[in-house]
Amino acid sequence: MTDDDILLSHARDLKRQCADRGMLTHTAFLDLHQRSLLASIEREQNAEVQTFCYGGCPDAQRVIAVFVPKFYEIDDFDAFLRENPDDDPLCLLRADKDAFSSLSHRDYLGALMGLGIKREQLGDILVDDGGAFLVCLRTIRPFLLDNFSSAGRATLTLREAAFDELRAVETKTEDFFVSVPSLRLDCVIAAAYKLSRAAADTAIQSGLVYVNAVLCEKPDKKLAVGDVLVLRGKGKRLLFAETGQSKKGRLHLTVRRYL
Repeated sequence: MTDDDILLSHARDLKRQCADRGMLTHTAFLDLHQRSLLASIEREQNAEVQTFCYGGCPDAQRVIAVFVPKFYEIDDFDAFLRENPDDDPLCLLRADKDAFSSLSHRDYLGALMGLGIKREQLGDILVDDGGAFLVCLRTIRPFLLDNFSSAGRATLTLREAAFDELRAVETKTEDFFVSVPSLRLDCVIAAAYKLSRAAADTAIQSGLVYVNAVLCEKPDKKLAVGDVLVLRGKGKRLLFAETGQSKKGRLHLTVRRYL
């Protein structure tokens, strides 16, 4: 049995528990590959269960799948959690660092791994000049509050934070312009990531490209404004706007890069 098979089997068990017991259940954090796999679970018909992907912050890269009984009648899961915070399976921690050190995402993640925390227990780590916000499973909150006090050579002060603090953090982005012959996936990936067409095609067929958090291995897939692209290891891009067309028929696009 592969890791993918185990994940799908576990998710189906959680979905059955949700239906049988009338209670919220959820997975650990999922990467893009795992999230794409679970899309098949979401499509499976079950009149008693709703499925939500939830990462605690807008545009979260890492999410958990939450299975909710239909009788909860939830349309907006984030709004539901704001009204019912005790049902939130995640928590937000703020790590403020000393003024003398500079830390990267890798530094924070490495320090957490050094404490024995597993990657699937951690969501997004959002770094700023003063420290970082950490999204994690609520079950590991007490351990982190007691033990996460340093990263690299930096001293950290850790506290629990409200998700409203994270919603107020401005996502750093950079817009740039590209010209493409069409909105085919391979053309846009090549332009958005500054690759050759052949390299973009190889990346797509190698299972490295996701469109709106779903794996896509079709180079000829047609995209639209608003689609979110991820090339694993190269970051996220938003197809922000189509701004015109050249005399030769090439499309002018605005692409937003997440920093």
